[in-house]
Amino acid sequence: MARKPASSGFMLNVHAEPDSVQAAFLRRALSALERIAGSVPAKTLTDALAAPTDVGSLAQLLSRSEVVGSAVTALDPLAPALARNVEHRQTLMSLAGGVLSADAAGRILGITRQAVDKRRRVGTLLAVREASDWRYPACQFADGEVVPGLPDVVRGLSSASPWVALDFLLAPDTVLAGRTPLEALKAGDRDAVLRLVRGAQGDGFA
Repeated sequence: MARKPASSGFMLNVHAEPDSVQAAFLRRALSALERIAGSVPAKTLTDALAAPTDVGSLAQLLSRSEVVGSAVTALDPLAPALARNVEHRQTLMSLAGGVLSADAAGRILGITRQAVDKRRRVGTLLAVREASDWRYPACQFADGEVVPGLPDVVRGLSSASPWVALDFLLAPDTVLAGRTPLEALKAGDRDAVLRLVRGAQGDGFA
C-alpha cells in the first residue's frame, strides 16, 4: 500500500479560517518543519524535545545549524541566527526568574496597571516585548520595590533594546568581581554599575 504524504497526517487543533493569515502561516510552518524533521537524526529531535517549552524545542533545533545544515539554510539562511536569538531570550527570561504581566508587577509594587505602564514609558521599569505584550522581568523587584539604581541603568541604556538592557543586567563582569550588574546593584554598588553603563554607551552598546 502506498504511503500517504506526511502532511496528510497533521491535524491542527486551532481555530483559523481556511483563507486566514493564521492558516497560511501554519501551512508554511508545517511544510518547513516536515522538511527539517525528515532530514535530521532522531537524536537531534530527541534533544530538542527535552526543552521545557515548545518554543524552546524549536529554538534548540533550529539553532543547531551544524547538524541541521542545509535543511534549515535552504529554507532561510538567517533561520539559525534567528533561532539562537530566540533561545537566548528564553535563557534570559529564565535567569530573570521569569517575566510578569503589568497587573502582576503592579501587585508587587502596590500600584495600578496604568501606573506600571507609565513607569515603563518613562524608563523607571524594565519591560521586554513578548508577542504583543510588555512583560516585566521579575529580577528587578525586591521587597516590594524596584531594585535601587535599576531605573538609572534602564534610562542609561535607553538607546538599546530592552533585551540588551536585560542581558547587561544579568551578565557577570570582571570589573564587578565576577558579579552581574544586578547583583552589584542589590549590594549597593550603584556607582560601579553606572560606570559600566557609561562605558557601554561609549562602545556603541546597542
